[in-house]
Amino acid sequence: MIPRSGCDPEINVVSIGAKILKKVADENPPLDAILTDCSSELKVSIDHIILSLDWLFSIKAIEFNGVEVFINEA
Repeated sequence: MIPRSGCDPEINVVSIGAKILKKVADENPPLDAILTDCSSELKVSIDHIILSLDWLFSIKAIEFNGVEVFINEA
């Protein structure tokens, strides 16, 4: 369940996940770059990035091969 009230939209897994998807679509960076770059660009902790990646993986929006993150095509 995703909370709809009482949380900052800038650190919500949905909004962070959308920004991660855009970065992956534009640049196709390796996982370590996603963790460090997105964390510093979005000014959120690496934990927020990991939670967002986990959420994207859970809804099958992304795949991970051990090094790179790929967007699943629907």
